[in-house]
Amino acid sequence: MTTAANSLTSGAVIRYSELNWEDRGDLLVAIPVNEEKGAVLVKGLVVRIKPGGTWTSCEKGKAQEVVGVIWKGKGSARVGDATSALEPVSALYAPSGSDYEVKADQDEEVTVYIWQTVLPEGSPIASKPRLFNHLYNDETQLKGFTGNDPSQTIENPANMNFLFWPGTGSARLSLHCGIQEPGQSFAVHQHPHSSELFIGVEGKGEIHLNGEWLPFEAGDLLYVPQGIFHGTRNLYTGEGAARFVTTGGPTPFDASFYTFAGVSPEVVDPA
Repeated sequence: MTTAANSLTSGAVIRYSELNWEDRGDLLVAIPVNEEKGAVLVKGLVVRIKPGGTWTSCEKGKAQEVVGVIWKGKGSARVGDATSALEPVSALYAPSGSDYEVKADQDEEVTVYIWQTVLPEGSPIASKPRLFNHLYNDETQLKGFTGNDPSQTIENPANMNFLFWPGTGSARLSLHCGIQEPGQSFAVHQHPHSSELFIGVEGKGEIHLNGEWLPFEAGDLLYVPQGIFHGTRNLYTGEGAARFVTTGGPTPFDASFYTFAGVSPEVVDPA
């Protein structure tokens, strides 16, 4: 198994317990996914904001397209001039060129997972993309996905919510939420032209990486480069069985997901 201690070039599971935190006063910051570790196309950060603290995009960060997911705590966020209250499973999208901030202004620590990417010059963009969402918004879903690994079969496919995607005006990043009820799986697949970063949000399950099924739980991260098969499953159906929830997405977004779901992969302003 590839873990956080190894290069990311063939993919890796990164345990929350293995994150290396940098103390920045009101912030604790971990950067488990970046170019120096072998990642391409996407950078991943985890930020713990102490009560009263603020995470703010710098000028370099402002030039990135950004998605953030609140894992723990309540606070507030601003993207450009738009603001929103935040709670666990809240999500934000900051288009390239927009500044943003996340505040722990409710007397509790806030943990936010962050995806960053550089938007190539000339990429299609939306004029009014959706900036805030939550992981359990099921207005647009992928259902019955069977994957593209012929060695794997699936009998009880899980649903996936599309949260930030071309239909909400996301230009390059995508944020999806896979909800695996007991006995369900999200089919093994690969993205020929995209790297994927996703996290465990709720519960415990297994992830497929490089031909292995590995344990995965809330707070853990999975980085998968182009062409590497991956998937998730929640096989336990016995006493105390609970759902297993993950969130993330390929960078750049994979149009085949939207085609399979019967929606357009074109970058547009949300209806």
